[in-house]
Amino acid sequence: MTALTPQSAEAAGRLGWPLPTFLRALADQLRMHASSPMAVFSTLAMPCVFAFVVHANATGAARETSGDMAVGSAGIGMLDSIIVLVVVSLLGEKQWKTLYAALGSPGGLVPVVLGRLTGTAVQSLTALPGTLVILLLLFGLGDGFDWARWLAGGVLLAFATASVVGLLGFAVLRFPYSAGMTNGLTGLVMALSALIVPQSALPGPVQKLALVIPQSHVMAWVRGGGTGELLAALALTGVFCGLVVLAVRRLESTARRQALPLEA
Repeated sequence: MTALTPQSAEAAGRLGWPLPTFLRALADQLRMHASSPMAVFSTLAMPCVFAFVVHANATGAARETSGDMAVGSAGIGMLDSIIVLVVVSLLGEKQWKTLYAALGSPGGLVPVVLGRLTGTAVQSLTALPGTLVILLLLFGLGDGFDWARWLAGGVLLAFATASVVGLLGFAVLRFPYSAGMTNGLTGLVMALSALIVPQSALPGPVQKLALVIPQSHVMAWVRGGGTGELLAALALTGVFCGLVVLAVRRLESTARRQALPLEA
């Protein structure tokens, strides 16, 4: 296993383009965590528990795997996995003393953070087939299961979730890490994402908050929504990625002006 070392970050910087740094951060994320037992466990544990609970209380037609059940269950695992992996990977960058080297390159910290986020999104995709296998064993496959929406919705959900959790990555870089930093985050984002129930079933104020979360639009599309929901999901994913970039750029400016100890 190798990390994004100061030498490799500086070499990428000399190329004058942040793409090599981005690709190296993505590759390091997959190499270091993709086969980790804990990474796999965090991706599949919560969806499997959810599936068992639903199965124990399901009756009639509810005992069939629908497309929204499959994507929503996978989304639970994606969310839990991405939160854990974002914290672990960016704390690793601090520990390896790579951030100042990246800060001095033309791309700065942005390609490192985006590379790590992209890697966590790709890793979390194991939840898509993994949870489907469990659901099929418990429920069987429902009539009219939309395989295209299951696949496209699941992939988009992973990247939408990574874009939202990317703001947590900024917090991990900007502030000293504490064990309670992520408390309640999984439940909050899960509720706003409409993973379990349609957005229309959420309480009124929560429905309005859910409109700004791309995951809720992904789920609305998976549940039979039109092109508008899909475009909204893509647009909001882009907005959150933009917010992550702006936050990291602001962090870079603060680090240079105030000598912020990024690697403390």
